[in-house]
Amino acid sequence: MACPHPHPHPHPHPQQCLPIRPAFAAGDRNGDVTRSFPIVPFVKAEAPRLLPVPDWAELTPSNLRHTLEAQVSSIVGDGPQLQTAAAVYFRTVHTWFPIISETCYNTRLSKVRVQTASAPSDLSLLTLCIALVCKEPVKGGLPLSTRSMYASFKSYIALLEAMGTNSLEILQSRLLLTVFEIGHAMYPSAYISTAANIRAAVSLGINATCEDLSKVFQDPQRVEEAHQTWRGIVITDRYISLENGQLSYTQSGQSIATDFEDWAKVEVDDFTRLTHASHLLDRVLVHIHGTQSHPLFESVEAVQILKSLTSFLVTFQSDDSDPPHPLSDSALALCRSAMLETLEVGSHINIPDNEYCINTSLNILKSLVHEIARGAEISPSVKMMNLSVFLPHYIYKAAMVYLGDARVSGCVDPEPSIRPLKDLLGYLGMRWVAAKRYLAKLETLQENM
Repeated sequence: MACPHPHPHPHPHPQQCLPIRPAFAAGDRNGDVTRSFPIVPFVKAEAPRLLPVPDWAELTPSNLRHTLEAQVSSIVGDGPQLQTAAAVYFRTVHTWFPIISETCYNTRLSKVRVQTASAPSDLSLLTLCIALVCKEPVKGGLPLSTRSMYASFKSYIALLEAMGTNSLEILQSRLLLTVFEIGHAMYPSAYISTAANIRAAVSLGINATCEDLSKVFQDPQRVEEAHQTWRGIVITDRYISLENGQLSYTQSGQSIATDFEDWAKVEVDDFTRLTHASHLLDRVLVHIHGTQSHPLFESVEAVQILKSLTSFLVTFQSDDSDPPHPLSDSALALCRSAMLETLEVGSHINIPDNEYCINTSLNILKSLVHEIARGAEISPSVKMMNLSVFLPHYIYKAAMVYLGDARVSGCVDPEPSIRPLKDLLGYLGMRWVAAKRYLAKLETLQENM
């Protein structure tokens, strides 16, 4: 079969047509004939090659559905392999980011297998993204095969979007890709993806209360799943805004924060705590990056925020005297990030006769950093696959406080103090590349001191 070529002139290097392979350009089906785009491998920059250009006439829903199904079969597998991949996801990422109903997902997979029908495009895409977000770095970086998978899945989302397709499963796929981008420091992709997620969610109407969601989804399980997905979008938006030093798109003054009435209950689940922590973080981002007002008003606002953060942090304390482990909880991580950001600004606020507030901020800041480092020394480690993408920032920030003190004093060696924090980032880096990047920044700063 002749290769379909994106350019009217022959390419100087002949290319071979191969069946669909994972992480490469997808083929399509017309009747019983399967056609494939040329496989374009990763090559050095000095040997550029033409990439395949999609043919709009071939971009039909049935062709894309077949392509995605073939990718699932090739990358994830069939039957027991699908179940194994799903089980890994629900034992790991799902424990700290429960945006997908395990029951609903498994039910949909079972229906496809029982009816021996083609899987819907959105379900196949979600299955692929579930597999991707569980991929680990190799030797501190992402293998080319993983990067290729990521690029392919992003392109499938773009194709579905171009066809006018949007669904809860596609939105969840987008969100898992964003989590992957955050965890592996893929910027500006993560920042751009977050904004697109918000728009896609608004288009579906899931940025609403549970009562209003019932009008969109008839099944109560789907209502809850949509609600959790919107929470996940809000959380990732605020964490990315923290890392970029900007205001979030989902500010708390909008309907996004309507579920915080749940916090009044005695017991809440971990994801509700994480959502509340993101709400507090958003208040901090508005305080730091919002419209500047009178310094005195800003200091009063900062005190109110610190009171809220302190009250929330107390809920993480155990009965014994040991501090919580720095890797144990995403909500704790976000809350500590918010606290560190607020205290850092408070220690530099320019108000006459305000030495007491500045010194208080510095003392609380040092105490918090010491607690984080102490927790890293005495607590047991957490399983690597269960580590959250929201953990690295505050560990890095705490280490930066130590380095700042050492730079000011000029005589204190910060290495003994920050070694436990660097070890934590090194351990986190075996799961998420972003932690490795933070560690490299710290080591570069130390070398230049």
